[in-house]
Amino acid sequence: MSPSSIVPVGADKDMDSVSPHLQQIIRETEEENKRSPMEDKFCPTFLPSDGPVLAASIYHFVSYYFTKNVFIKRQPHADEMGLDIYGEPIVIPYITDRIRNEAAALRFISEHTTIPVPKLLGSWEENGLVHLKTEMVHGAIALQNVEEARLPAAIQSVTEQLETDILPQLRRLRRNFIGSADPNLPVTVPHNLWGWKDKREWPRVTTEKDDFVFVHTDLGRQNILVDPDTFRIVSIIDWETAGFFPQDWELPKWKFNNHTPEELQLISEAKARQLPLFGADFADEGVENN
Repeated sequence: MSPSSIVPVGADKDMDSVSPHLQQIIRETEEENKRSPMEDKFCPTFLPSDGPVLAASIYHFVSYYFTKNVFIKRQPHADEMGLDIYGEPIVIPYITDRIRNEAAALRFISEHTTIPVPKLLGSWEENGLVHLKTEMVHGAIALQNVEEARLPAAIQSVTEQLETDILPQLRRLRRNFIGSADPNLPVTVPHNLWGWKDKREWPRVTTEKDDFVFVHTDLGRQNILVDPDTFRIVSIIDWETAGFFPQDWELPKWKFNNHTPEELQLISEAKARQLPLFGADFADEGVENN
């Protein structure tokens, strides 16, 4: 799939019929494709009920497809990843495990809580690549896209909803070993714990009691979708690294803009607490790990 094969919104459909969240995605995708166009040689199969693709982001690390009805995420093909600055094949850490883990997390959360998440429609392999499909979320925008003047009120509302409802539900889900909601999957840890070419296998730490709770691990503003008028949380997305971990691994990232000194300090301090859980062999930065 190339950018020219994407159905342009406005050509045969009304932009008003597209959710605010998808409108923002379309704008961002169009800008990104202009800067870094990348041909899609491994487009997934879409059902007639999925609708036409309105936006697609093809990256060397992951690919995203959006219609009015569904969202599809797929792992990159080796031909798309290319070589690093040293002429070595690029490694996308744990990408197949992360996509499978997200499917397991969505299924688990839907079955055991009332937390709003995208409805899982399927997870499969096609062209040797792992795919995930969910329903598109409507009637919402990402918290990070709330206009600046209203953002403090939105953050206050989201904080209250998380602390009084969503986080307590997650913390009632307990287990005595870390890792995915699906115990058959490998342990997938938060992004801040692995390096850019990391291949380490993370041990399945266990305890005698149910000391671990279910944690999203990446509750940033980009992953919290809210009603643009009331700031009610409509959906929480991107559960790739969710799983059973110590309770304090759920960082209040939504209180900070991405990549600000405050957020980076929060993440750095968390990493210093988290790595010792896995023992001395995991105390390094894990940058190369070839």
